[in-house]
Amino acid sequence: MKITKKLWEDNYEIALLSLNTKFVQGLKNGNLPKNIFQEYLAQDYFFLETFAKAYGLAVSKSKDKYSIRKLSELLMGVSEELILHETYAKEWDIDFSNNYIKKATKNYTDFLDDTSKRLSSVEIMFAMTPCMRLYSWIGKSLYEEDFDIKYKKWIITYSDESFEKLADSLENLIETNKETYDIKQAKYLYRRAMELELDFFNAYSDF
Repeated sequence: MKITKKLWEDNYEIALLSLNTKFVQGLKNGNLPKNIFQEYLAQDYFFLETFAKAYGLAVSKSKDKYSIRKLSELLMGVSEELILHETYAKEWDIDFSNNYIKKATKNYTDFLDDTSKRLSSVEIMFAMTPCMRLYSWIGKSLYEEDFDIKYKKWIITYSDESFEKLADSLENLIETNKETYDIKQAKYLYRRAMELELDFFNAYSDF
């Protein structure tokens, strides 16, 4: 079994907990308050900026041209997601400049920042893959059910095949990577990222 598939299955219970948070279910049924969604988007923008930087460091630490090219393509995908968030900001009347980073976001960005500065390219990927796979899975899970139109754009974005292909691409890079890594470290990084994702969703489930 592929290591990325094994890690996803080992942490599937955290994925289910994330799917069933009040925040994610609120996106589906439309009862998520507007101000909560606004705050989430602003915090997710902070996170994506750190995510982009982590990709950049993974590129700089890569030892083969294929990984450099693919990681650079993924970095462009995050850049497009940041632009999408800026579009959301206009639609939902959010001023990113008036926001400050909050605890659940900072815990996650600190983890990514530390990982990307200290560890190898493939280890950085182990810390980043859960976000991509989880968002794709949640998007598809919500799209397959009846959902309210209020947050339709968010659901369609993450359920789209193009986003799943980005997740696939990152996982494939791990599978084909020639760098050696400690499997215990890989498991820790993957699980910690999944836990931080759950904490992030829970931070916006108090309504």
